Amino acid sequence: MKLAADDLESYRTSIALLTVHSAISLNDAIATAITGMKSKHQDHSGAADELERISINPKVGNLNGVVHFRWLLHEKSRVAYGRERLDDAFVRLSITRAERFHAWAYNYFKEILHA
Repeated sequence: MKLAADDLESYRTSIALLTVHSAISLNDAIATAITGMKSKHQDHSGAADELERISINPKVGNLNGVVHFRWLLHEKSRVAYGRERLDDAFVRLSITRAERFHAWAYNYFKEILHA
């Protein structure tokens, strides 16, 4: 995602898709480590609900990461199946949301993700 972002014009749709899928993969890693089972939610909104449930504990100080994850999931169909051309601002926002989700996850779930 970050490497391709250097050439936004050529890879805009791929970059946006990578933002979504990287967040889904990271969420799956968190859920699997905590629950012992991979998420089986088809529409992914259930995965965001599960992440929120996992995150409501004294170790997680805020749910900002869940907000970014939900936004990325909400935009998944637009990115993956939409016919419209994604503009630079949208792709940059997708990158920002993914980076913020990743930073949040690695901050609050560092024991799991750095194991």
